[in-house]
Amino acid sequence: MYHATIPDNEPMRLATLHTSQLLNCRGSEQFNRLIRLGRRLLQMPICAIHLVDAEQIRVLAAQGCNLSGSERQTSFCGHTILGDDALVIQDTRHHPYFFDHPLLQGPEGIRCYVGVPLRAFNGCKIGTLCLMDKIPREISADDLAALRDLALLTEQEMAACQLAIIDDLTSLVNRRGFETMARLLLNSSERQGLPAVLLYFDLDGFSTLNHAYGEAEGDRALMRFARLLKQTFRGSDVIGRLGDDEFAVLVANSNALQAEQIVDRLRQSTLQQQSQESWSSPLQFSVAAVHYLPDQGPSLEHLLSRADQLMYQRQQGQRLC
Repeated sequence: MYHATIPDNEPMRLATLHTSQLLNCRGSEQFNRLIRLGRRLLQMPICAIHLVDAEQIRVLAAQGCNLSGSERQTSFCGHTILGDDALVIQDTRHHPYFFDHPLLQGPEGIRCYVGVPLRAFNGCKIGTLCLMDKIPREISADDLAALRDLALLTEQEMAACQLAIIDDLTSLVNRRGFETMARLLLNSSERQGLPAVLLYFDLDGFSTLNHAYGEAEGDRALMRFARLLKQTFRGSDVIGRLGDDEFAVLVANSNALQAEQIVDRLRQSTLQQQSQESWSSPLQFSVAAVHYLPDQGPSLEHLLSRADQLMYQRQQGQRLC
């Protein structure tokens, strides 16, 4: 039996899952409706929506089985989130990873599995929508298309559980979401002895832009900058909008030089897209960087306070130290 590996963005993935409130939504009727629909669409007796936690598979909703508490590393779903599309196993006994899996044993054993990864608002794969049968099955292209459509509906329902931490305009996490996810990421960095960098951004002249071009143009500038942040930083970094024109990124496993190089890329991308798309208003930003070292163990509050202080000094024209 082949154990599932851990994805590169695991700290961010877990932070996303535990911030999402989905673990408190287990058994909700909106998810039960979706798995009933899944069983009818593919005519398979077992359908489940699973959340992939650090070590266990958590059942968000299920019919036809009870796999709550199963180990992640030996689970079908642990393998499913490692891919970008459906994992299809038409006969588990002929699959090199699962032919000797305990769930295959006996007349009630799982002989067919098909699952698709479920993504959160930031692209992290935090769960699966899967169907299983006790006999081998041929999964058609139409079956897969129906399952993918159902997965999109499931992700939309999952997003409703995450609205409290999402900024409506930019689709980044808001201050509440950023602080929760950043704390989880810092805890992981401390355990692994890895550095991190907090980057604190402020759009230059934003109030003047709003006055000169109107609030609609100001909103477009905020959305453009959010898009640039998402394009520049990695999926393992926490990106959030903290205030009107204030943004922050916690860059995982990064040192001062790496963070500086990333900011340089962001500036280049901003100038390039501004030229290519002929933006009607200029977009410039200031940034303050605060470095996190696990042996010093500063809190997120300390990092944010220090970044705010540095930004204030910059705006006052003082020399940063």
